[in-house]
Amino acid sequence: MRFFTLLPLVAGLSLASTAPAQDADDLIAKYEAEISEKWVSHGGWTLDLDEALARAKKENKLVFAYFTRSYAP
Repeated sequence: MRFFTLLPLVAGLSLASTAPAQDADDLIAKYEAEISEKWVSHGGWTLDLDEALARAKKENKLVFAYFTRSYAP
């Protein structure tokens, strides 16, 4: 009886382990493509949070931050 109790768990884990994972190189390529787009590269954006916070403090300004993990390696 114990076999039938564990069977769904084992089946679920085996299916989950076969799910395709995104390749790290693919994620890096997508990230590089995203940050090289004209609106990012010519927008005057600061891509480093610590740098942005230091600059905002120096210029007495607020930081508008947008965080995403869509293509982050």
